[in-house]
Amino acid sequence: MLKKFLSLILAGMLALSVTACSGSNSESASEAEESTGSQTDESKGESSNVAEAGKTVKDNSKVRVGVILKTLSSEYWKVCAAGAKQAAKDQGCQLKLQGPPSEISYNEQSSEIETMLSANQIDALCIAPLQPDMVVTKLKDATIPILFVDTDAQYDKKVTFIGTSNEEAGKTGGEYMGKKLGKGKKAVLIGGVQGDPTCEARMKGYKEGLTKYGVEVLDTQYANATTDKALQVMENYLQHFPQIDAVLCNNDDMAIGAVRACAQAGKTDIKVMGFDGTTAGAQSIIDGEMAASISQDAYQIGYQGVVNAVKAVNGETVDKRIVIETPLITSENAKQYLSDREAKMG
Repeated sequence: MLKKFLSLILAGMLALSVTACSGSNSESASEAEESTGSQTDESKGESSNVAEAGKTVKDNSKVRVGVILKTLSSEYWKVCAAGAKQAAKDQGCQLKLQGPPSEISYNEQSSEIETMLSANQIDALCIAPLQPDMVVTKLKDATIPILFVDTDAQYDKKVTFIGTSNEEAGKTGGEYMGKKLGKGKKAVLIGGVQGDPTCEARMKGYKEGLTKYGVEVLDTQYANATTDKALQVMENYLQHFPQIDAVLCNNDDMAIGAVRACAQAGKTDIKVMGFDGTTAGAQSIIDGEMAASISQDAYQIGYQGVVNAVKAVNGETVDKRIVIETPLITSENAKQYLSDREAKMG
C-alpha cells in the first residue's frame, strides 16, 4: 500500500514538471513570434532589414548614420531630409542630420564635416557636397563608409553615389522645350552656383537638348540658386536681348523668379522651365506660369542614402551608382504629381 501511494506521488510530481516546462516553452515561442512580426512590419519593401531566410534579423539600433546636406533652408532639401528621417525610422538606426544655412555656405559645411568625423559621432556619412573637391580633402583620413547623395565627387573610397543623372535629365528638359519652340527660336539659361558639378551638368544637358532642335542658346548666368537673384538675372536678360522665347533654370526657385520678372515686363509668352519638381513649381505649372519642371525625387535620394549607409556599415553589398528617376512635369500631369507628392509627405 505504501509503495502504491509513493508511486502516485511521484507520478503527480512528474506531470507537474512536464506541464511547467511546456508552459515556459509556449511563452518563449509567443514572445519570439511577436518580436519577429514587429521586425517584419517595420522592414517591408526597399527598407527591408531582414537577412536571408533562416538568418537572424540585424539590430541596427546602435548604427549611427550622419547626413550632411547642402542646406536645410529650401523645400527641396527639406524633402530630402524627410526621406532620410523616414529611412532611419524604418531601419531602426540613429540619425544625425545637418546642413548649412545656404548653398554658398562653404565654410559652414566644411566645419560640419570636420566635427562629425573628428568627434567619432557616426559609423557612416551621407553627404551632398557644396564644393566636391574641398569636401574630398576633408575626407582623406576618413575610416568610415562615405556615400554621396545628389552631387557626386571624385573620392576613391566612396561607397556609392545616389542621385539624379543631371546631364541626362537636363537633356530631356532641353529636348522637350526644343520641340515646343522649334528651329530658330532663342533661349537663355539661369544656373545655380557656378562651378557646382550638379549645376554645370544640368546646363550642359539643357544646351544639348535645345541645340538638337535648332534653338539658339544666347547666354548662361548664375543666380546662387535663389529666387530673388534669378529675378534680377532675368530682368537683365530682358533688357539685353530683344528676343527671348524660353528660359531654362537650374531649380524651381529660380524659375519662379524668372516668371516674376517676365510678368513684370509683360513678357508672359516666354516659356519657363524649372528643375526639382517642388510644390511651388508644380503649382506654377498648374497656374499656367511655368511650362515644365524636371522632377528630382529628393525624398527617395535622402531615403536611399540612409538605407545604403546602413548596408555599408553591416558589410552588405551596395551598388556603386544608384540613379533616381527624373520624370518631366507638365500641364498634363502636374495635378496628379502634386497630389502624389502631398500624399507621400503626409
